[in-house]
Amino acid sequence: MNRCRVNRTRRAAWLAAVGVLLSAGFARADTPDLYRQSYVLEAKGDYQGALGRMREIAKSGGSSYFVSLRTGWLSYLAGDYEGAEASYRAAIAAKPAALEAKIGLTLVLYVAKRWKALETACKQVLAEDPKHATVRARLASSHYAMGNFPDAATIYHKLVNAYPGELDYQTGLGWALLRMGKREEAQKIFRAVLAVSPDNPNALQGVAAK
Repeated sequence: MNRCRVNRTRRAAWLAAVGVLLSAGFARADTPDLYRQSYVLEAKGDYQGALGRMREIAKSGGSSYFVSLRTGWLSYLAGDYEGAEASYRAAIAAKPAALEAKIGLTLVLYVAKRWKALETACKQVLAEDPKHATVRARLASSHYAMGNFPDAATIYHKLVNAYPGELDYQTGLGWALLRMGKREEAQKIFRAVLAVSPDNPNALQGVAAK
């Protein structure tokens, strides 16, 4: 075989290999720009457009933890809670030790009012990060929504002790106590909140509740 034929054969093999890599998404030169466009569109409030850029990245390069994580966030912003949940679960599957996707999942389940699933997701996070205040509050919300007022009150009470300036924790405790029939204790909390936040809707509703 002459040298020219060998070179042509090697070149053909190299081009074929590059084609395989490109088709598999390993050499997408415009991926950074797609990310850039996604961030710009998100900042403008065009969440569907931002999601479209992420889908282009995923299509060209396959799924990855960061793509799934960001797709979950953008889907949440777009109001697609089912899609957000699926994306966050994909991120969790990709990196089971990572907490951020698990925390993101609790946000989606909270706004979607999927209380039992939220309880499970919160407990998974708290098994690894027991002091995470936001997730503890979401767990308390799930207990409250499912009628488990004593457990909700217990969590809120601990949160109030740790974060006494966080009024949502104060009113959460007040409502849990109110539902437990402890009206006097609840009213004391609601009045204390109104003393520093006179238009607080949760406290106003609590004071007016029968």
